[in-house]
Amino acid sequence: MPYLSGKETVKEIRRALSNPNIQSDPLRYRNTVLKVIRAMSQGVDVSDLFSEMVKACATVDVVQKKLVYVFLCSYAHLNPELSLLVVNTLRKDCLDPNPMVRSLALRSMTNLRLPSLVEYVEQPLTAGLRDRAACVRRVAVLGWAKLHNLQPGSEIDATVVNELYSLLRDPDPVVMVNCLRALEEILKEEGGVVINKPITHHLLNRLKECDIWGQSEVLRVLQRYRPQSEDELFDILSLLDSSLVSPHPPVMAATLCLFLSLCSSLPAVSQAALERVRGSLLAACGSGSREMRFTALCHIQLLLRSVPGLLGEHYKRFFCSYAEPAYIKRRKMQVLVELVNDENVVMILDELKGYCTDVNTDTAQAAISAIGRIGRSYSDKCLEILTGLLGLKRDQITSAVVQTLCDLVWVCPQCSDTVSLALEGCEEVLQDSQGKQALLWLLGMYGERVSSAPYTLETFIDGVRSEASLEMKMELLTSTMKLFLCRPAETQDMLGRLLHYCIEEERDMCVRGQALLYYRLLHCGIEETRNVLQGRRSDPSMGVLIGRPTEPINRWVSSFNTLEPLKHCSVETESASRGSPEHLASIPKPNTDLPDKLDCRQLEIVHSEEQLTIWELNFRALNVPTSVQIAKFIKQ
Repeated sequence: MPYLSGKETVKEIRRALSNPNIQSDPLRYRNTVLKVIRAMSQGVDVSDLFSEMVKACATVDVVQKKLVYVFLCSYAHLNPELSLLVVNTLRKDCLDPNPMVRSLALRSMTNLRLPSLVEYVEQPLTAGLRDRAACVRRVAVLGWAKLHNLQPGSEIDATVVNELYSLLRDPDPVVMVNCLRALEEILKEEGGVVINKPITHHLLNRLKECDIWGQSEVLRVLQRYRPQSEDELFDILSLLDSSLVSPHPPVMAATLCLFLSLCSSLPAVSQAALERVRGSLLAACGSGSREMRFTALCHIQLLLRSVPGLLGEHYKRFFCSYAEPAYIKRRKMQVLVELVNDENVVMILDELKGYCTDVNTDTAQAAISAIGRIGRSYSDKCLEILTGLLGLKRDQITSAVVQTLCDLVWVCPQCSDTVSLALEGCEEVLQDSQGKQALLWLLGMYGERVSSAPYTLETFIDGVRSEASLEMKMELLTSTMKLFLCRPAETQDMLGRLLHYCIEEERDMCVRGQALLYYRLLHCGIEETRNVLQGRRSDPSMGVLIGRPTEPINRWVSSFNTLEPLKHCSVETESASRGSPEHLASIPKPNTDLPDKLDCRQLEIVHSEEQLTIWELNFRALNVPTSVQIAKFIKQ
């Protein structure tokens, strides 16, 4: 067919479908129907051909029937009246001697999804439950679930529910699993399918007959059953033992989830089950599918919360390869942090050190962050690596290292001397805002140990007018105030200039308000200022921190084998890793009721026969000091 526009294509196909010569030739007629499906897949609106396609479904050609039914199911909602004609043809096909045609007709009838046709569909579905062909019973069972979703408020006949329960003993395993899924949907408001002892043992005995996803579905449903005795419990566990080491990750995960659910009161059995699946988990981490590897890594992170040493001997399996995507490398590094011990710490740190110069920025930053977390237990080794990375003089690496040192020194204050020595010259390399904020926080906290701290802050203060980051300005204010308390002679002039700019020239109210707060705080006295800004620090003699305590299994077992670990399986978030928000600039929450930029100078109020802007009124009401007052006060 030559290239035509959408409307011309539809006209051309309509003429072909209505041509008696083409209709008399089955092969040409099928090819014309195929052109309709091809045009539909290319985004052409072919809904105008609905009546012609209804006529085309009256054929003995199974392939043509499939093509026509695909079209009818896609456009039935646009032609509900003409769809009645389709139902008559479909009901006739449900009586066809060919089971493939019967199942195709049933599936298409339920896929029309028209509430007005429900009464015509119920009788064929009921007959389909008793059909001699398994493929028809499979479709009929799922058809009742579709019918229930089409009219969720209506009640399914109790006879149908009983029929579905009886089909749980169908000789075909797919029919059995489909019955479970259908009953779960239909009885959702009642808690799902009822799982009693006979049903449980029947499903367990037929578990091997099901395919991978069928086994996963059966194991998921069985989590609701509670054995009536300890002997029954161990009988069930014995039946599940082989599935626990299944080569198929979905089956293994579902079995482990059921194991942990049944053995919630038997920690020794749960521990043995976790050790049993170790090989399957490692195999899943080496899967050829990236999605499978990522999912396995997320679930391993979940298991390590309760059994930190589960995979300690196999830490090399989590070393990253060059071709792996960044998100998998990041998960592997998080797992490596959990597996660190005295025997493998050197090997793991050497491996992570190699990732710090990765061409992917996210991977390099994740590796540096991982080294910092290991530094809470092995600070000397990690500090040696981190300070060595500063010598590379690369912007992204230096920024990540400074942020990591910021986290590490807060948790392990005994590292402060080494960190202070390493800060010299970092300001010349840093370019991004987050790295600069971390450097400013370190200079404010440990500026008395950094000889160049006042000069570094002065460089930032000189460029404050061109600084666009609100967080940077607020961090600069806090750091300069802290440094003033320990080195006043070197800092008083630059502090005065900074306060003058922030109070008289700064347009952002958050920065201006913080500057006013510090100015008035200084009026209260140096000791009061010191008590507010220099809060109690951690005891440097507290020693390095060890890993976090293990969590009970029942805390996370409900989220195992779900999507939850994929979203919340990070070992530690950045905010939690820092231990205190002190070094983080306060980010004000935007007020959705106000515009993004509020120009107060455009709002005027008439007062005492002269117009004063809102900005000027606020300036007077807050008793804002002048530049002369600021300079005079700082020199005092």
